[in-house]
Amino acid sequence: MKKLVMSCTALVAVGAVATAQPTLFTTGDSAQESAGSSEGGGAAPDEGGAAGGGAKVPVCLVPKHEPDRAHTVRVPGVAVDGIIRATLSYRGPCAEYGESTVRGDGTMTAYSHVEEDGTPVAVGLAMSEETLEGLPQDPPTDGLWCYDKDGDGSQDPMKECSGGYEDALHLGEDFRANVDTPLEYVLANWNPMGHMPPGVYDKPHFDVHFYMTPNEERLAIRPGPCNVLVHCDDYPKGKDLPAERYLHPDFEDLDAVEPAMGNHLADLTSPEHNGGDFSHTFIYGVWDDEVTFYEPMVTHDWYAGLVDGSIEEGCHEIKQPDAWQESGWYPTEYCMRYRENRKELTTTLEAFEYRQAA
Repeated sequence: MKKLVMSCTALVAVGAVATAQPTLFTTGDSAQESAGSSEGGGAAPDEGGAAGGGAKVPVCLVPKHEPDRAHTVRVPGVAVDGIIRATLSYRGPCAEYGESTVRGDGTMTAYSHVEEDGTPVAVGLAMSEETLEGLPQDPPTDGLWCYDKDGDGSQDPMKECSGGYEDALHLGEDFRANVDTPLEYVLANWNPMGHMPPGVYDKPHFDVHFYMTPNEERLAIRPGPCNVLVHCDDYPKGKDLPAERYLHPDFEDLDAVEPAMGNHLADLTSPEHNGGDFSHTFIYGVWDDEVTFYEPMVTHDWYAGLVDGSIEEGCHEIKQPDAWQESGWYPTEYCMRYRENRKELTTTLEAFEYRQAA
């Protein structure tokens, strides 16, 4: 009987696509109705759960036969799983998609979910599952950020290049113009051999940077012979850390100052720094006295496990500082999920809270 109720409710909701109005955001009653830590909001404790049976939650309704016709609707939580199985729909208000690119055998796209009152629900990178196949392996970088450090007249792709294979993807124009958050674009770096420090992050993985400064500023960080192949005149800016109140005390400077990125601060309490394996972790990025990016780092194996079901999707805490340099919405979780009906992986920042500069 329960399956019959869910099926009928789902069919009613799917039929609403004929009358629903297209929107980039939500058509719901209030942001508070759909606040929560699951992608796209809702009262569910996780993306796979139902929001209390009768409570209505936002769903982006996407018919299989018209994938470009997406509408945000609110449906009883008990109907959500059935709708998703029957369509290309997903939880939360419909996304605004930003820039997209080809990587591996698939595509990567920057996107955001936002409530109609301007509250961000999720900011993320969507990868079709084919992205995990056909990825470049050798050389270990795309050769954009190299320097002839030993002066032999050539650039060794193994020792004198950094950054992996990078793709900078801006978030949508509406998001960047109208949402009160410093987040601007996603920089995705595929590292087929990992990177420093050895024995810690040397597994094949993706660095998913969410930048809060203009791309032009990142590109101005030049390659050179200092540290991780950064220009020696730029290196001191990477070592100019923000005041302590803007950083969580568990994050420390590993001297990983890279061209076209900045410096990376790692959580030394995380498993990979204490004898455990690296599967995913979170990095704070800094440059010239500012926090400049948030970075989930995720191994290829972790993403593959999400696809084959051997790894459970979910969200993880972002340790928060005591103060923020700029007022706006900031995430408190990062999440990795697999949308089986859409054959895509998502890496997101979520559970946003508004912070006042101090």
